[in-house]
Amino acid sequence: MSDKLRLLCVDDEPHILRTLERFSRNESIHMLSAATAAEGLAILEREPVAIVLSDYQMPGMHGLNFLREVRCRWPQTAGIILSGFIELPAVTQALQQGDIFGFLAKPWQRDKLKALIQTAADHYRTCSCSEGNRS
Repeated sequence: MSDKLRLLCVDDEPHILRTLERFSRNESIHMLSAATAAEGLAILEREPVAIVLSDYQMPGMHGLNFLREVRCRWPQTAGIILSGFIELPAVTQALQQGDIFGFLAKPWQRDKLKALIQTAADHYRTCSCSEGNRS
């Protein structure tokens, strides 16, 4: 298996997924993508992923609920909300409770996205080593 960081991006907007795909290629990150939370969960069932970037508002399942489910089922995987619209109290509570690893507003700055992904990757590697989880 490749040593590339594995990132799952879940967003119902195709142009966001294309932008994140370009970012991932430039950063040598292996990116998987899904247009819905259900698709994202199906991918996670099949593939080990270090970080999940999720939109906040999606049809079918809210981004925070999706990342809570990810956290419950794959606790070593870092979840990040990436959104242009948020309910700040809900996101703050999710951060404090450990349901999500981080938040980044759309439109994001490339250097901030890169730094947040690096921090989340370091967290994932630490959790995976200490818990003996898959990488």
